Amino acid sequence: MKKGIRRLSIAIFVLLVALVISTPELLSSEAKTGKVSRPFEYAGYSFPQYKSYTRSSHFVSMFDGTKLAVDVYLPVEGQSHGPFPVLFNYHPYRRATINPKTGEISGTLPSMEKFIKFFTSYGYAIVIGEMRGSGTSFGSRLDMSPPLAKDGKQLIDWIEMQPWCNGNVGMYGCSYMGWSQYPVAAQKPRALKAIMPEQINFDMFAGCLFYCGGIFNRALIDTWGTYIYLLDRAAYIPASGALPGPEGALFPAVPVVDEDGDGELADEIPQYPSGKPFFFDDPPTYSDGKKRQNIYYNAVREHLNNLDVRKWAPAAPYRNSQLADTGYTWTDLGPSNWPIRLSESGIAIYHVGGWFDIFTLGTTRWYATLRATNPSKMLIHPSFHSGLALTETWRAGPYWKYFEEDVEQADQGMLKERLRFFDRYLKGIKNGIDTEPPVYIYVMNGKKWRLENEWPLKRQVVAKYYFEGGNTLSKSRKTYGSDKYKADYTHDSRYGVNKATRWNAADLRDEPMKRTDKDRQCLTYTSGPLEKDTEVTGHPVLSFWVSSTADNGDFFVYLEDVDEKGEAYYVTEGKLRAGFAGLVAQEDMLASNSRIKILPNLPYHGFKDTDYVDGVFAKGNIVELVLDLFPTSWVFKKGHRIRLSIAAADWPTFDLHPKLSPKNNPSDQANTVPTITVYRDAKHPSSIELPIIPPKPRGTFK
Repeated sequence: MKKGIRRLSIAIFVLLVALVISTPELLSSEAKTGKVSRPFEYAGYSFPQYKSYTRSSHFVSMFDGTKLAVDVYLPVEGQSHGPFPVLFNYHPYRRATINPKTGEISGTLPSMEKFIKFFTSYGYAIVIGEMRGSGTSFGSRLDMSPPLAKDGKQLIDWIEMQPWCNGNVGMYGCSYMGWSQYPVAAQKPRALKAIMPEQINFDMFAGCLFYCGGIFNRALIDTWGTYIYLLDRAAYIPASGALPGPEGALFPAVPVVDEDGDGELADEIPQYPSGKPFFFDDPPTYSDGKKRQNIYYNAVREHLNNLDVRKWAPAAPYRNSQLADTGYTWTDLGPSNWPIRLSESGIAIYHVGGWFDIFTLGTTRWYATLRATNPSKMLIHPSFHSGLALTETWRAGPYWKYFEEDVEQADQGMLKERLRFFDRYLKGIKNGIDTEPPVYIYVMNGKKWRLENEWPLKRQVVAKYYFEGGNTLSKSRKTYGSDKYKADYTHDSRYGVNKATRWNAADLRDEPMKRTDKDRQCLTYTSGPLEKDTEVTGHPVLSFWVSSTADNGDFFVYLEDVDEKGEAYYVTEGKLRAGFAGLVAQEDMLASNSRIKILPNLPYHGFKDTDYVDGVFAKGNIVELVLDLFPTSWVFKKGHRIRLSIAAADWPTFDLHPKLSPKNNPSDQANTVPTITVYRDAKHPSSIELPIIPPKPRGTFK
């Protein structure tokens, strides 16, 4: 036994010495070769060899004759004239904009201009396509419907045939641009080799864009729906701050065709009546008084047939609801059969998310489901849906000072990270991105980035914190009883002067997400002070037993970090309409569920009309509610406390339950305001499970 221990000690010593020796050798190798390839850092494998780029606009005809508008950016002033690998961006947000007064043309977003300049310098062509019913494309659409996926494949097939394309295409983009990549890739275009979807959901119904836990996301749909409505009609709103959109001002999409051949494009847009955002006069008039074929006008006029998401989404409260008499259900909008077809495609996928994004679960679910079949990576940064950029007021927040340096690092490094990925899969450069651990996450409040081998982490230890007397959380059950809570429909998770929340897509945050005052409107359970730093990384799962004096109800739960001064800070959240309390297999969300397993294994409620129980609390029924909270990675500091907060509403962000508040008004005297009872006894052991990551033993590397 002693000899065995001695041999093991010697082996460990040799290994440690080797690691110590190898580290400077690695650094020395990087210094000699100039090659660096690790997250956010990339040099020496490819070089910026083009000084500028050209832009051209085209119409591409689909099989049904609908013409879609695309912009093509090609590298110039470099070592060759191509062909090039191509990066394809596909969405309804305008491929480029034009100021009707000045004629100035710019990218849809400043970040897009930065992206184009960077990637064309490295020898990539860029194609930006406008979906049917958007920008200057012809046609009309139901957002996120199957025809858009078929169009995307046809555009990639068109790209592949162009002389400037070398046959390798990748897709990129965030949000709607992230959504477009999964259904298009599921069409298996021959030239598509890699996609990098950022911040998008998995289940289109319950993935929290439209409904979350079965509860309608009113604020987001109203805001986003209004924005889409204005874009599709080529609205011109020059006043700064007129909209929550990325520009403040709103400009129409740039025309594809210069009909009068004068070299100017602004005069191809019909004149806007004074003070009005739309130009739908009949016939249209133009600033130069010339007659035209009205190409721009006719394309945009077809968008009037688009289906307004603000109308059809709230009218479809179940996952199997028909969407605006189109014949589609939420499943057709995603995930449909895409995971199955993607698993057969071999397409490389880099999933990117944000811890405070509305689609964090989607990022982890796509990655965990497809990692066994596709070359896969996942990166999650400490950001919201608006991305990595932080406002000055946000930076000034005392609690979030931990994030500033690391967010800036990620923001500056993401272009290089995208280049690493596409260099590997579109140029075939062996830069090691496919051999390093595939998961890269930011551990919040611990101020560190970390590579991991899988998701969820295998070394996690699931710790149960039970609801206890005195509104406490405890690792052991000591008391038995119940707690009553009268619903407060005025509970509002928004914070700050700008009324920001996780659910705002725009970058409105102006102060830290404190919930101290909001918790007074909730039922809370709080742990004692922690004896050591405690990392929670993964998917928290809550299981609690409830009855109510009303037959129905909604539940909103928040995981919080309470500091030594008693201030409670938001960490993550979850929600569920109680009528969906029953659990079904996650594979039920697929159009076909026979050939793939959806991961991670989390509670799923189906959300079909057949899954819903109206009057779930009738006759004093006690119901177990099991739900997962958005995944997170957070360090609760020594001396801090863990809090779980339960509310019955988050208004006006989410609609109130229609049976309890038919007018969706928390002040309506006709509301049914229930008293809720939460049980905590041997038969009803209400608790939250937290994925705790144990600290690594001293002396280990990384």
